[in-house]
Amino acid sequence: MKKLLSLSLVSLLLASVTAPTLAQTTAVTPKYRIALVLGTTTDNFYTSMQCGAQAEAKRLGDVELTVQGAPAWDATLQTPVVNAVVASNVQAIAIAVNDGQALYAPLKAANDKGIKIIGVDTRLADSSFVVTNISSDNRALGEEAARTLAKLMGEKGTAMVPPILPGVITVADRIQGFLDEIKANHKNIKVVYKGASQDSSAFSAAFAANPDVTGMFLIANTEALLAAGAIRQLPAERRDKISVVSFDASPALVQSLKDNQIQAIVAQKPAEMGALAVQNARKALMGTSMPKNIPTGGVGLTRSNVSNPDFAQYIYKANCN
Repeated sequence: MKKLLSLSLVSLLLASVTAPTLAQTTAVTPKYRIALVLGTTTDNFYTSMQCGAQAEAKRLGDVELTVQGAPAWDATLQTPVVNAVVASNVQAIAIAVNDGQALYAPLKAANDKGIKIIGVDTRLADSSFVVTNISSDNRALGEEAARTLAKLMGEKGTAMVPPILPGVITVADRIQGFLDEIKANHKNIKVVYKGASQDSSAFSAAFAANPDVTGMFLIANTEALLAAGAIRQLPAERRDKISVVSFDASPALVQSLKDNQIQAIVAQKPAEMGALAVQNARKALMGTSMPKNIPTGGVGLTRSNVSNPDFAQYIYKANCN
């Protein structure tokens, strides 16, 4: 009897020690470990994506989300970020790849280790092993940008657009959509090309070389702000004849819109992309099937609607506070 009492006492003592520990472990150890790798940590688009992803992870309650990214849009900087994330033993990676070809090898290696890969915003050239790709319908939004710019230009004149460069497939899609729409339905608009720029002086040179330009289509925040800076330096009679349509709605670019330095913005939905990335990474880990491509929409912002709360909600965030 004494022996049995002793064993019972030991069992109770062990239960009293281990039960709270197990309960505590259950409370702080999420079931799903997911990493979001941003295209860059210095763009409001990706800040908004991070905010959406973090809010969704908090809502779900069983996701441990880590967010990583390089400070510049550079595949050589993003690759070591991916390698570090893989080494941290995550179960799924949602990523906006800087280069659809350069990031193939590290992500395929991660997939071969059993990590689920979700494309978000941008995508790999070969995404056969990717569970799903979540992004804007860039070709359709590029077409809409072309229709908007053509209307602003009065259906005639010369439009300056960036050339299609290899690497970022989603950007290529939006430019191709723009070009296809102009060619098919706006015959009196001529297109000239302007390459990527590191400062506004390159745009100033392009304006000097193409004095007949009356419209511009730009593919992202940074490029549009540089162009706006160059436009401000033009004589008023020339400046007032140039209409600009750009992708992305950073606070700075929206201010340029309000100041009439650009005339229309195609705002994507990065917060929605981030939330969908977390949702679908979790579904993949649960074994739930999903479409290979999940499109998100866009919203057109102009001076007349940007202050309306129904549209202002799509301005990108500078932080998640």
